[in-house]
Amino acid sequence: MKKKYNEIWRSLDGVSGHVRSSELPDLLLAEISQRNGMAAEQSERAFIALEALRKTDGYLALQEASARFLAIPKSERLAAIDEMMGNYQSPELGFWIGHLPAKRIAELVGGPKTARCAFSSALHPALLLASQGISVHFEDRHPEVCNTARMIAAVLEVSLQVRVVDPFSRVDDEIYDAEIIMTPFGRKVLPSDELSPRTLNIIGHDGRSRRLSSEAVALADAQVSTAETVIVSVASGAMFRGVGVEPIAREALVESGRLNAILSVPGGMIFHNTGIPSDILVLGERSENVRFVDLGSSHFAGKTVRGRPEIKPETSWLQTIAGPIPESEGVAADASISDIREKDYILSLDRYLIPPAVAALDRFLENRVTLPLSEAVELIRPISLGKGDEGEFLVREASPADIGGSDFLPEPKKELLIDRPQLRKARSQRLLPGDVLLSVKGTVGSVALVPEDAPVKGESHFWTAGQSFMILRSKQGKISAVALLEYFSNAAVKASLRSLAAGAVIQTIAIKDLKDFEVPIPSEEESAAIESAFQKRQGRRAEIRILLEEIDRERNSSWPHSDLQEWQSQS
Repeated sequence: MKKKYNEIWRSLDGVSGHVRSSELPDLLLAEISQRNGMAAEQSERAFIALEALRKTDGYLALQEASARFLAIPKSERLAAIDEMMGNYQSPELGFWIGHLPAKRIAELVGGPKTARCAFSSALHPALLLASQGISVHFEDRHPEVCNTARMIAAVLEVSLQVRVVDPFSRVDDEIYDAEIIMTPFGRKVLPSDELSPRTLNIIGHDGRSRRLSSEAVALADAQVSTAETVIVSVASGAMFRGVGVEPIAREALVESGRLNAILSVPGGMIFHNTGIPSDILVLGERSENVRFVDLGSSHFAGKTVRGRPEIKPETSWLQTIAGPIPESEGVAADASISDIREKDYILSLDRYLIPPAVAALDRFLENRVTLPLSEAVELIRPISLGKGDEGEFLVREASPADIGGSDFLPEPKKELLIDRPQLRKARSQRLLPGDVLLSVKGTVGSVALVPEDAPVKGESHFWTAGQSFMILRSKQGKISAVALLEYFSNAAVKASLRSLAAGAVIQTIAIKDLKDFEVPIPSEEESAAIESAFQKRQGRRAEIRILLEEIDRERNSSWPHSDLQEWQSQS
């Protein structure tokens, strides 16, 4: 918890015995806004709660908090509100984004005379713009959010025009210099929501479908805007999904020529209440190129707090868009409209920006003999064997959780009891000594070598692989299993594989991308050196295992372990 305004929060905590902590921000705002001359809306939840509180001794604590708040300079009040929103986090306050993200987003619109800010998450940027004397219209479909906006404006003593309306409806024809549209992720938009006909026309929608994704509508809605600059925030999935009208919306946006930049935002950097990654799209003057920026790179992202990457205060998103590409590798890249067209209008960052690991791997492979993976190995894709809880044959199915610190796959923990039809499937993906298992789904990049003592005979008790894996079986004379293991164990190779993965929730590498993945073919001398180094490493692992066993024996022979051996053996 931040401490600058602790005296205010201590007073406010005196109210917490009478209301939920999530209600405290609105109660404080209601009290101060009324002191500043804002008329109370009798139907608004905050004012109803305030009237009820006035009948309790908790109201004295609220008055004290209000007085202390009003004692701070006007120029600091928004910072205090930001700190308060962070202190009393709740689902009700989930729309609020912190100071630095809001500041960076507000900076993207430059210095407009008028601005429209749509949806709850755009409230903080709207207030920053209004504090600069810019004429700002704020819109949201929820009365409670709009009332919070009015109260904060009254507390800050700034002009903010607030309207309760679905921003996608485009109910007026007013022209703004800039717009910030921060649509809620995954919202289902119904035809009855009265979408703008111009928006529906862009996505070729006739209004008969039962629902649309908020992301698809947002991409189309941004194109309807006549503002010089439009900032749109959407969940990253909208950049690559091929379902519904999202591909149509992306194509229309790219072909409009107004898409200037896409900033890829890691989960938690802007929206602290979700780990979903997002993208910020910048629309402006017509351009033949789109700049892709990775805000998750070390150039922009600093320390991680509570699992969230923090924005480096010294960095500028606007300068990165408008100026030259930073020299730091893997930060930003430009792509032409024709490049994007060739990639079927997929707008995911990894399609255009070469990560440092991928660049390093490219340099490594540049002067080497390489083959696509499909030419170097046989690719065996495991299929589902069903539940495996009934049957006469027992097999063990490997999962990524089985792979530990060793190079070799240990005996898989998962047991399946299968019948004869399932057995035929299992045989086709039976693991053989020397097979390399590569995880291509979920935990992408996990790799292990099937050991020489893996069971291979009989109709039962052999090993197979789950659907998260691809089985790589070396082709004669191409690349050894050990060299294959060593290659895919490398951190740069793993990162390169992960850059190919798609999926907002479960990352998966497409079979085509895996087949085309380049593999170096070592010379005879390199192969011998690889094998020698591998065997030496295994010898070291054996020595370590012996030492660990000796340590355990010594420990068990000392007090109190030696005296409690009998109990341990009985248990």
